[in-house]
Amino acid sequence: MAALATLLAIAMAWVFETWLSSVPSWIVSGPTVAGAFGACYWLMEAHAWRWPIVRKLGLVDTPDIEGVYIGKLVSSYNSTDLPIRVCIDQTWTRIAVRFEVVEPESSVSHSITAGLSLAGHTHARLTYTYRNQTRPGVAEGDMKDHDGTAELLFDLSRDSARGRYYNLRGRQGSLTLTRELGDVSTGHAGAS
Repeated sequence: MAALATLLAIAMAWVFETWLSSVPSWIVSGPTVAGAFGACYWLMEAHAWRWPIVRKLGLVDTPDIEGVYIGKLVSSYNSTDLPIRVCIDQTWTRIAVRFEVVEPESSVSHSITAGLSLAGHTHARLTYTYRNQTRPGVAEGDMKDHDGTAELLFDLSRDSARGRYYNLRGRQGSLTLTRELGDVSTGHAGAS
C-alpha cells in the first residue's frame, strides 16, 4: 500500500503542476505521500477490501464474514438448547461480535477482542473473548455477568459456522449458525 500511495502522490503532484500551474501552489497542491496513504487506507478499510478485483489480485485475503447469523447454543448446563442470534460487524482491520440469546432474551454478549484467520480455502476461524451481561428477572437466578471465549469455524461456501465456547463460570457448549438470507451489512465494526 505504501508503494501505491507513493505512486499516487507523484501522479497527483504531476497533475496539479501540469493542469493547475496557473494556481499558486500555496492555494492548491498535490497530496503528500502521507495524505495519499491515508486516502488509500481509508478506501481499503471502508470498501475496497471487499471488491472482487482486489481479492483476485491477491492484495487482500481477509475473509468477509460480516452479517447476521441465527442458530442454536447447546450448553453443558442441563444440556440447555437455546436459539441465538450473532451479529458480526466487520471492516478490513476491525471486527465486533454481538451475541444474543433469542428466547428467552436472557443475555447479550459483546466481543472484547477478536482474531480472524483463514483456515484453508473455504473456511475462516474467528476466535474472540466476550463479556456477557444478563437480564435480571429473565435469566436464571444463578446466572451472573461473566467473561468467556468463543471459537467459530465458518464455512464460507455455505454461509454457516460451527464452534464452541467456554466461560469463567465453568460452563461450555457448542454453537451452530447459519447466515440469514438477504442479510444486509450491519454497519461498521466498533472494536477489534
